[in-house]
This record gives sequence, C-alpha cells and structure tokens, in this order.
Amino acid sequence: MRREKDGPATREAILDAALRTFTENTFAGSSMADVAQRAGVAVGSIYRHFPSKDSLGSSVYQLWKGRALSATVAAVDPAAPSRTAFGQIWRALTRFAAEHPDAFAFLEYQQHEAYLDETGQAAAHGLTTFARDFVVRGQQAGEIRPGPPDMLIALAYGALVGFTRQGDSGSPRSAADPALVAEAEEAVWAMLRADG
Repeated sequence: MRREKDGPATREAILDAALRTFTENTFAGSSMADVAQRAGVAVGSIYRHFPSKDSLGSSVYQLWKGRALSATVAAVDPAAPSRTAFGQIWRALTRFAAEHPDAFAFLEYQQHEAYLDETGQAAAHGLTTFARDFVVRGQQAGEIRPGPPDMLIALAYGALVGFTRQGDSGSPRSAADPALVAEAEEAVWAMLRADG
C-alpha cells in the first residue's frame, strides 16, 4: 500500500526503509527504487525529501550517529572518575548496538566517506570528539595510560565493534548479555588504564 502524503511521516518511513535497505544490501548495492518499495512510496516521494541518494545516505548516517552520540552523552557523568565514565560509555554503546542492530551495523560496518556532506562529516566526528575529550581528561588525571588519544580510541572502539559482531550472523547478540558486556568492559579498561 503506497503512502499518499509526503509529510514528516513519509520522511521517517523513507529514512527507516533506507537504513534497513542499506544495511542489508550496502549503500552502493541499493537503489532508490529499493528504498521506495520498502517504504511503500513512489520514487518521486523520496526525491521530494532527499535530492539524491547521497543526500539520503548522509541523512540516515546523521540521524543514527546523532542518536548514538546522544545516548552516550546522556549516560555519562562528566564528573565521574575515568573508570566509572568508561563503564558508562561502554554500556551505553553496547546497549545502543543491542537495541538498534541495523543502525549499528550500518554505522560501523560500511564505508560512508564517499557520500557524507558537511553535516554528515560533522556527525561522524561528534562521537570521536567526545571520546577524545574523555581520554585526554583521563590522561591528565593519571587514570588512562599515556599515548596518542586517537590510537587508544581506535583500539577500544575496534574492540567494541568486534565484540558486538560475535553473533552467528554478525548481529550484536553478545551486546545483549550483561555478563559478557561486563567482562568485555573490564578487558578493554585493562588496556586503557594507566597501570594496565
């Protein structure tokens, strides 16, 4: 059944359909017709909201990267010691991966550089900036080991992405298991802590 209106509900349906389509087929392997069919709209309806496939991809990326950042920032006490704050960050991101597996897979398992506009690129850097600030504060407090912050972030975030991929089909099944989340958190913190 095709949607008749091109208002906010249609835009939301398009974004949702695009996320699922891009996750299943990759961005490069998806067409606007694929997204339209899944959203239940005409291809022309998509173009009324997004002038190109690149614009649609960037909008999907911005939406979900922004939600990941918001969920993380909301979970972290900025006055907490580094160990506590790290646990809050780890649990927020693993919870996001478990609750939004398509979004997490789209954000972390695909390349986005070719189509992100300026706003999309800013969204890409938001979580990295938040993490860099966390690492630098921890290093200044003597709680996080010395070293280039971006290297430490890459090691910790790579562990997070690998951890969430442990399901049989690459789904973030392990991120839904509190005992595994806690065990992985402790292992990654052991790598980051100043005496690790």
